Amino acid sequence: MTLREALSQIPDPRARNRQYPLWGLLALILVAFLSRVDSLRGVERFARANPHLLPHLGLRKAPGHT
Repeated sequence: MTLREALSQIPDPRARNRQYPLWGLLALILVAFLSRVDSLRGVERFARANPHLLPHLGLRKAPGHT
């Protein structure tokens, strides 16, 4: 089983109009934390600094901090 397959099995509790796939967000957070990021704001910065990773995670652009 791939990481994507495993993360895709996690139920998504968000509203139906979600913009990003849950598995992609979780994978982004995992990669960022493995790169020593220690906050969600840091995950956003990591995504903006590494836009080449986003298409591989099913993301079109970096998720914003809200």
